[in-house]
Amino acid sequence: MKLIALVLCAGLSVAAFGQQPALDPAVAPPSQAAGAPQTDSSTASGRPYHVAGSVKPPKLIHSVDPEYSKEARKAKFSGTVEVRLVVDEDGNPTHVQVVKGVGVGLDEEAVKAVSQYKFQPATKDGKPVKVEVHVDVNFQIRRWW
Repeated sequence: MKLIALVLCAGLSVAAFGQQPALDPAVAPPSQAAGAPQTDSSTASGRPYHVAGSVKPPKLIHSVDPEYSKEARKAKFSGTVEVRLVVDEDGNPTHVQVVKGVGVGLDEEAVKAVSQYKFQPATKDGKPVKVEVHVDVNFQIRRWW
């Protein structure tokens, strides 16, 4: 059995098999709720930006395929785990947490994989900044016929 993982990241559609990101206009940035990351203003408070305006998205340069948990493999379970993270000024994922999980051990596997990603940092006015992004990790068992 082979795993397919599809990642959507801050308006980017990225296959987790080392392909270059492609802009996906159908994916909107997360909402601007109270206390949410800034869109295009100062982050003196240390909060991350959202990708919008002069804030350019990070680019995935290294991904790690998530493992299928034993429970999910045994149940032949497929599903998508939504993960929220901050990509720091060095392109490292931080504050990785599950927003919408599917259970059966796949939430933990998604967090482990995304925590090992490496990004080219987001930029604002040409300078690296930290941004909050959401990543969907799609677990699907590929059947070889």
